Amino acid sequence: GPAAGRRPGAGGGYGYSPAAGSPGAPPMPAAPPPGGRPGGYGYPQPAQPAQRPGPSGPVGASAPGSRTRYWVEINGNRHQISGATLVLGRSTEADVRIDDPGVSRRHCEIRTGTPSTIQDLGSTNGIVVDGQHTTRATLRDGSRIVVGSTTIIYRQAEG
Repeated sequence: GPAAGRRPGAGGGYGYSPAAGSPGAPPMPAAPPPGGRPGGYGYPQPAQPAQRPGPSGPVGASAPGSRTRYWVEINGNRHQISGATLVLGRSTEADVRIDDPGVSRRHCEIRTGTPSTIQDLGSTNGIVVDGQHTTRATLRDGSRIVVGSTTIIYRQAEG
């Protein structure tokens, strides 16, 4: 009697394994897609975040530096600053010649960078930057530099 009772139970157990097999079958097909999904989505996803900071980060940081344009405006004339430094003075050897008796031959030098700076080159009358009489100053876009009786507007722009 008991054994017979067990056998149906065992049969039920076996009955489950086919049933388990058929549910097992859907999970198995289902399993590769999940497996495929991490593979498919997973790889692009890490790559995309990694790539996004990449270009916008380092490249973005260095690109503005290389793309920044610098120039000065003197008496309405624009003088592009193409090199790392620009010497202003009365001498013909200066990068930008300022015909002003109050300006020394090599009066001051603008050094482009982040930030750009201006350095007095031992001129007679010094330089005034944004209202401050100084020998060295940090320049920003729109800074007003006065040498002798000449006003120079320092400009910089991205791109």
